Amino acid sequence: MPEGAGAPVARRRRWLRWLVGAGAAACAFVVGANLYLIAASRAAIVTGVEAAAPRPYTIVLGNRVYADGTPASDLAARLETALALHRAGRAGKIIVSGMARGAYDEPGGMAAWLEARGVPAADIILDRGGHRTAATMADAAALGVRSASVVSQGYHLPRALYLARHAGIDASGVPADPGDRGGLNGLKVFLRERVARAEALLEVAVRGVR
Repeated sequence: MPEGAGAPVARRRRWLRWLVGAGAAACAFVVGANLYLIAASRAAIVTGVEAAAPRPYTIVLGNRVYADGTPASDLAARLETALALHRAGRAGKIIVSGMARGAYDEPGGMAAWLEARGVPAADIILDRGGHRTAATMADAAALGVRSASVVSQGYHLPRALYLARHAGIDASGVPADPGDRGGLNGLKVFLRERVARAEALLEVAVRGVR
C-alpha cells in the first residue's frame, strides 16, 4: 500500500460501518413501527359492515379518480362500503375526503358517486383538504367529529386509525374490498405502506397530526 493511503481507506471503512449501522437502525424502526400500529389497531378493525357499530360519522379516505370524476377501483370499493354502512343505518354523515387541485377533485367525484346511488346530499360532507391521511383526520376533528367509522382498504387502516386517535377521534376501521394485490403493484403498495406507517409515528411525535 502506498505511503499515506491508509487514512482514506480507514475513513471509507468508518463511513461504510456508519451507513450499515444507520440502515439497520432504520429497518428496525420501520419493522417496530409496523408491529406497533398493527397491534394497536387490531381490536378497532371490524370484519365488515355487518360487524360495524352505528357511528355519527363515516370517513371515506380518498384515492384516485379519473378525469370525469369516476372513482378508480380502490376508491369505488371504499365508497361501496360506505354506501352499505349508510343503507344499514350504521352511518350518519359521510365525510368524503381527498385531494382537490384545479380540475382534479376526489371529494367531488366521491360525493357524486354516493348521490347517484341514493345518499342524500345533506348526509355528505366534502373535505377538499384531505390530501393526506393526517390532514383528513385533522380536518374531521376541526369539524367536531369525535366518533367515526373509517373506511379504507385493510392495509391502510392501522395508520389511519392511529392518526384518527391522535386527532382526538374515537374511530373504528371498516375494511373495503382490497382488490387484486398481486404482482408488482401489490409489492409497491406493501412497501409504501410499511414506510408510511413509520413516517406516521415520526410525524405525530414531531408535530402532531396535520
